[in-house]
Amino acid sequence: MKKQLVCFSFLLFGIACGTEVVQPPADPPQKVMKLEDITTDLPNFKGYDDFNNNCRVCHSLRYITMQPDFPRATWKKTVDKMIHTYGAPIPDSTRDKIVDFLMRVKGADE
Repeated sequence: MKKQLVCFSFLLFGIACGTEVVQPPADPPQKVMKLEDITTDLPNFKGYDDFNNNCRVCHSLRYITMQPDFPRATWKKTVDKMIHTYGAPIPDSTRDKIVDFLMRVKGADE
C-alpha cells in the first residue's frame, strides 16, 4: 500500500508541475526499391536464364558486376554457400550451369 501511495504521489506531483509527455519522432518515410527496377549489364550467355531465375530471388544481378574475377573453385564455393548456408533453392542440376555462367562473365584464369 505504501508503494502505491508513493507512486500516486509522484504522478500527482508530475501533473501539478506540468510535466509534458514527449512523443518520439515519427519514423521517416520508407523508400521502396524493387529489384526489377535495377538494370544490369550482364551478357545473355548460356546459363543466363538459370542464373537470373535462381539468383535474382535473393539479390540484384548487379551484385555480380561488383565482384572481382574469381577462379571456378571460388565461384563453385560461392554458389554452394548460397545453397547450403543461405538456403537458396537451387537444384543440383542447375548449380553447374550457374557456375559456368559466372565463369563466362566474371571468371579468372586458374
